[in-house]
Amino acid sequence: MKPFILTLLAALLPGMAAAEDWQLAGHGVTLEEGGDGGSRLLADGAVILEDWLLLANGAGPMPGGAVVHGVSGAGGNACDAAPFVLWLPEGGAARLDGPIETCSYLEAQVGPDSITWASRPTPGRMTESWIWTAADGIVAGPTTPFAPDAGRGWEALAELADAHPADALRLEPVFRALETGLGQDFAAFEERIAGLGSGGMEGADYFGRACIKEVCDTDFAGIWLDAARREVFAWWRDDSDGALRIFPADRALWPAAALAKLAEEEG
Repeated sequence: MKPFILTLLAALLPGMAAAEDWQLAGHGVTLEEGGDGGSRLLADGAVILEDWLLLANGAGPMPGGAVVHGVSGAGGNACDAAPFVLWLPEGGAARLDGPIETCSYLEAQVGPDSITWASRPTPGRMTESWIWTAADGIVAGPTTPFAPDAGRGWEALAELADAHPADALRLEPVFRALETGLGQDFAAFEERIAGLGSGGMEGADYFGRACIKEVCDTDFAGIWLDAARREVFAWWRDDSDGALRIFPADRALWPAAALAKLAEEEG
């Protein structure tokens, strides 16, 4: 059983203690449940890191030593747990790098002498990446803007079943229609449609709604994708002025089902 599974079970099952031990590059490392219900990471008997949630994602050799890497967090859903690396040099003292100061979900890739993390491209946000090496610890990596999936068009609409509305912008014609049609307002729409939300198919069409978490009732965006017409209908409200903006602006162009969703926002 993997160490992070044991630690998670310890958090879920009262009275169950869990610990994992490694002997790496001449160092002893332990990940254990703490007495306060949290977890702690020890190297050579010294507490290196304590948090409510500590998950070890991997451990093994690196040139010049070894690493234990994982994520640490306070629990809850405000932020994803953040990556850390415990560097264990041969003949030297253990060193903790991280946890990274981020709220993004980062996927790790382990190389022969480095570890990299990257966030998934999301509309309205730059991707986030970080690189760990023994020499430099964890440093920020390159960032890139979101771009739709090249060549993925209306034929992929059914793939949006139960998808977050931000995923609708991964369809290239949907993204381009909004980018062109909304002009300078596109960035504001992107920010809201990538917020807290949900979506799914309604018949052959797609509907999704998302919002700014702290002001969800008054600062939001919605999207309707008409499969038969292959057209995009969108709306958003900025809490700063309360105005409901729609695209396209002429409601006579809107299908009845999309107008019904719009009426709910105005009601």
